[in-house]
Amino acid sequence: MSPGAGAPRGQVVAAALLIVAGVLVLFVPAGDEGRVLVPISEGHGLSAVDGVGATLLACGGTWLEVLVVRRLPYLALPPRALFALGLLAGLGVGLLIASVFSGFFWWWAVGATTLGIAVLVLVPLTARR
Repeated sequence: MSPGAGAPRGQVVAAALLIVAGVLVLFVPAGDEGRVLVPISEGHGLSAVDGVGATLLACGGTWLEVLVVRRLPYLALPPRALFALGLLAGLGVGLLIASVFSGFFWWWAVGATTLGIAVLVLVPLTARR
C-alpha cells in the first residue's frame, strides 16, 4: 500500500470533533460571553469565549483541510468537480468573512451553506478512501 492510501478515519473524526466543539462554544449567547476584548466591526467583537471557539474551529478546520488536500489524488474526482467544490468552498469562506464587515449580516448563512456543501462532499470521501 502506498503512503497516504489508508483511510484516515480517526483523524477525520478528531478534526470534526474539534470543529463541532468550536461551533458549540461560538453558540454561547453574547450575554454570557463576557466583555469584548477585540472589537471587529459594529455588532461584532471577539470575547475570550469567542477566542476559544475560534481557535478550536480554526485548528479542526485546518487539520481537516490538510487531510482533504493530501487525499485528493486518491479521491479520483474529475477536474471539473474539484474546481466546482473549490469554488464553492472559497465562495463560502469569503462570504463568511465578508458578513462580519458588511451591512448585510445574513451573508454568513449563504457562506456557511456553500462551504457546507463542499465539506459534505469531500469529507466523507476523504474518510472512506
